[in-house]
Amino acid sequence: MIKEYNIEEIYRRQIGYGSLGMTNKFFKDNYWYKQNNKGYEGKSEYLVTKILDNSDIGNYASYEECIINGVPGCRSKNFLNEGESLITLSRLYNLTYGGDLKNKINSYVLLSDRIEYVMDFVNEFTGLDIHNYLGKVLKIDMLTYDVDRHFNNLAIIKTNDGYKEAPLFDYGASYFSMQHVFTDNMSLAEKIKKMTPQPFSASFEEQAMYFQDVEISLDYDGITRAIKNESSELQEIILFNLDRYKFMFNDKKIVRELDAIDIER
Repeated sequence: MIKEYNIEEIYRRQIGYGSLGMTNKFFKDNYWYKQNNKGYEGKSEYLVTKILDNSDIGNYASYEECIINGVPGCRSKNFLNEGESLITLSRLYNLTYGGDLKNKINSYVLLSDRIEYVMDFVNEFTGLDIHNYLGKVLKIDMLTYDVDRHFNNLAIIKTNDGYKEAPLFDYGASYFSMQHVFTDNMSLAEKIKKMTPQPFSASFEEQAMYFQDVEISLDYDGITRAIKNESSELQEIILFNLDRYKFMFNDKKIVRELDAIDIER
């Protein structure tokens, strides 16, 4: 059953980076509440959470589909601890070099040069090796048709002791939720053809295949059970890519306790 939350206006936060995603947000009692903006973003965040729940990826933000002040959306627990701050790769680049990271990587022709540049500059200024982080993000983006993976939702976390990887987060543009772009009258094939992936290439496969060594296990039976109550159209969309890219993921039953960043169900 979808819960309803009524959040006072004083908790509204206007946050946006020019992406396709949700901007109508509230922050209260250490939870973020995000209203849908251009489609069914909250549903998409929830569906990707179901995928991640049935994976061996442990570090991700968990989203609950809900109603916020009468508007569909989602809720997620703040994944930052006291004293921590989220620094997007776009902001990190601007702070260290100035300018726009997207423009910088577009100056490189080869995909490998683009990816290696970003990993090198992050490592130089934070000491982090984000190879596995990027591999996980880009493979899940490919699986979920996430067309909005720009450098403002790839991030690291500054802690009191240094830096650490951010969890996987922000999947509001997955599963063709942007209904002003992917209209109801379009077939799945037409929607796939219209996709414009980011941030390193216009091809999900090219980005993901660069990280072939980053392994992800999925519980395919668990995912199928988790989406059984969704519409037939959404089930078709989800299952199509699960089958299409099965060669890139390990099929393994996942049994675990949901970790600390997961929200109450």
